[in-house]
Amino acid sequence: MSTSQKALNDFLTQYCEVKSLPIGPENRKEKCYILNTQDCLLFMAETHVQELRDIIDQTEDSVATARYNNDYSGILMSYNWEAPEPGMNWLRIPTKLVESLDDKRALMFLRNLEGIQKDINEGKARRDGIQALFQDTATVVTSANLDGERIFVITGRVSASDRRRYAERYAELVATNVLFKLPKVLNARLQKIVPKEARGRFFLEGRDITSPKIRYGAEAHPQLVLTDEGAQIYTALAEKNSRFKEAASKLFTQAMLDPFGLSLRYYMGKHALIKLPSAKEEK
Repeated sequence: MSTSQKALNDFLTQYCEVKSLPIGPENRKEKCYILNTQDCLLFMAETHVQELRDIIDQTEDSVATARYNNDYSGILMSYNWEAPEPGMNWLRIPTKLVESLDDKRALMFLRNLEGIQKDINEGKARRDGIQALFQDTATVVTSANLDGERIFVITGRVSASDRRRYAERYAELVATNVLFKLPKVLNARLQKIVPKEARGRFFLEGRDITSPKIRYGAEAHPQLVLTDEGAQIYTALAEKNSRFKEAASKLFTQAMLDPFGLSLRYYMGKHALIKLPSAKEEK
């Protein structure tokens, strides 16, 4: 085995799971490497995957031939379980395909897989960093927008001590989204604790939970969207500054557990609901 082929096999052994899948003739099981890619940059991953297909000369005709023969043991496949939403969940690489690569193609194959893995590691580190700021009050999931950029979807969890019924939580979130705009409140509060060079740049966005697709009785939680750039800034600040980490974590957890209260206190401070008459007006 050449140096390039050994390096490729070492990479696949380290980062992939090996599964026996029915991809051979007559659904015969063949061993495959499975590379999980949930935290990747989608547009970069897709570019690397296309280069991998070019390396092995995989075209639409070769895929059609594999479909006709019911033999996918030489075909590289990517999967997205959230389709039609953009994303990539994992990459399937048959071991027979890896064994067929010569030294030059094995090296090119390895370089592209390393590019995908580098993005995965970066995305996972940022997801874990944001998850730490929200603690156990929210679930952070990596996703992608329509441009293939990485985003983080943050969905609140119901507190174990929360005795409110579904209708109460739903009404609270509707009021928060429609009247007070929770992301706007969070962005305004964060601007007071981030360094000057990071101010004036709002990264948190909201999702409207009042969508008619949500059925009555389904859990209603606050949901926020954070860009990859925003996650990079907040996680870097949290690593360097413990005071920022503590203050940001307090804001984030409060936004998940009491979005209406956080928003109401902010707007009450900025806009007086009852305007008292001046001394001249009283006279």
